[in-house]
Amino acid sequence: MGKNLEFAIAILNGAVGDYLVRTGNGLAIEMSVVQGGVPVALDRLAAAFPAATGRVAVFVHGMMSNEDVWRWEDGSDYGSRLRDDRGYTPVYLRFNSGRSIADNGAALSALLGALTAAWPVPVERLLLVGHSLGGLVLRSACHAAREVDDRSWLPLATDAVYVGTPHLGAPAERAGRILNRVLHAVPEPTTRLIAQIAELRSDGIKDLGDADLRHEDRARRGLQLGLRDPRHPVPLLPEVRHHLVAGTVGHAPWLPDLFGDSVVPLSSATGDGRVAAGAEVPFVKVFPGVSHVGLAHHPGVYAQLATWIGS
Repeated sequence: MGKNLEFAIAILNGAVGDYLVRTGNGLAIEMSVVQGGVPVALDRLAAAFPAATGRVAVFVHGMMSNEDVWRWEDGSDYGSRLRDDRGYTPVYLRFNSGRSIADNGAALSALLGALTAAWPVPVERLLLVGHSLGGLVLRSACHAAREVDDRSWLPLATDAVYVGTPHLGAPAERAGRILNRVLHAVPEPTTRLIAQIAELRSDGIKDLGDADLRHEDRARRGLQLGLRDPRHPVPLLPEVRHHLVAGTVGHAPWLPDLFGDSVVPLSSATGDGRVAAGAEVPFVKVFPGVSHVGLAHHPGVYAQLATWIGS
């Protein structure tokens, strides 16, 4: 399958992936380990990773994306460089970003349990790296492992790195949610049709509004327009070291507060000091002038990541 087609399918899944699952559409992406763009069965890990080490780095992409978001033009990425510099074996995931964060989190927890159990050598350290929505899926998976599922993989997770992750949600989605309800209320067929079309956006997109990690969070979704949503009951786990990476679109003092990395506000990407409740204070690094997508393949971000992991 060509890269352009894979990217188009990733966008489609991000936009209406929950609908694809409900209707049994074959274009719905199943969460899997991929290597060279091809899914790898967990019973084939030894063949797929003949040089596997006990240090495993799992990379989780963001909304409407796939594993290619991590790569530079020369084919290298954070994973391959961590392999060369720190002895980690990189593992890339592909998943349906249009499903709810809670569903993807549960699926990721189950996959990590199966992955660590089937890994060719005993896993010593598990590094989790998530870009954008992928960081929220990682947090949801940790919650599922701790509260719901088998915790077999959780003690192996030493570090989690959240790259441009909207820990406090995305104000643009919250604003769009209110606008959509206003359009629904207008007694005009065309306006209501626009609202109905907008409402077809996926559960994954809607969950970004308030960074809803659990189904109970989704059930009490409100109409906040402000950046700060006080209802975030899922803290970072204290047994994992947490590292937050944020970008900004410019160097002027007022730009980060308004636009962040062009997608995620700076306060949301850095947790605004509240996301760490119950956990070790996270390491935070802000990269001025680096866009949201650029954070996934930036030399400075990699250098910081390698420093954190090396320490």
